Amino acid sequence: MKPIDNATVLVTGGSKGIGLAIAEEFAAHGHDLILVARGQEELERSAQTIRDSAQVNVLTFAVDLSETHAPERLFEQVKEAGVSVDVLVNNAGVGMTGDFAKGDYVKMTRMLQLNILTLSQLTHLFMQPMLERNHGRILNVGSLVAYFAGTPNWAAYGASKHYVLSFSKGLAREVKGSGVAVTVVSPGTTATDFVKTADAADMRAYQSLDGPSVNEIAKVAYKACQKGEVSAIPGVSNKILAYLGELHPRAIAFEVFAYLSQKKD
Repeated sequence: MKPIDNATVLVTGGSKGIGLAIAEEFAAHGHDLILVARGQEELERSAQTIRDSAQVNVLTFAVDLSETHAPERLFEQVKEAGVSVDVLVNNAGVGMTGDFAKGDYVKMTRMLQLNILTLSQLTHLFMQPMLERNHGRILNVGSLVAYFAGTPNWAAYGASKHYVLSFSKGLAREVKGSGVAVTVVSPGTTATDFVKTADAADMRAYQSLDGPSVNEIAKVAYKACQKGEVSAIPGVSNKILAYLGELHPRAIAFEVFAYLSQKKD
């Protein structure tokens, strides 16, 4: 597919981490931005940094996307601002580790709302005008865990990312030839606040964060999105892990994941 030039790109979770890196990558190529995150101050700081460095227009909306009707409110706010979104980056998401039965019910519900429902709702809302224009991109940020057949100690989170991968691939096929493309990028372990918020810092898998940096992930995501590729996995080692995760018998990969997701003694 032809790359999208002079696009307006909406990035959820765009004030830090992978979301901010993706926003900066689009801005570096001359695209205007809409950044969405919960914290207004951090959001505006990130936006101003991009404005100063890339000389592009950046709008900000401080929205808690884990709230039930937040996607509809955001869509209306963008519409009222008179802006057409050419690229939607669904990056906002949270993680949750540990024994599911002992986990926090409210935290688990918020995670599933954000990782699954919010992503789906935003895609549905913003894709309609894209299809009418025969022009647009959806970029969903998934996870390498989606390539494993079950994720012990990450049960609900892993299932939510399985959804993102399956949803993205199915939707990509549905809109093929429409001028709109759907891409899912699946990062592995990387140094972001996710490790802390998901309480994963002492898991075996996170003892060595030697995977691609957020900037490297952003470059891979940008290129795949512009080309209209269905799926992208940053880093050679992550590509190998994804392949092994789907290799039969998948029970072996399942046990390996269970080991790596245990807390380090």
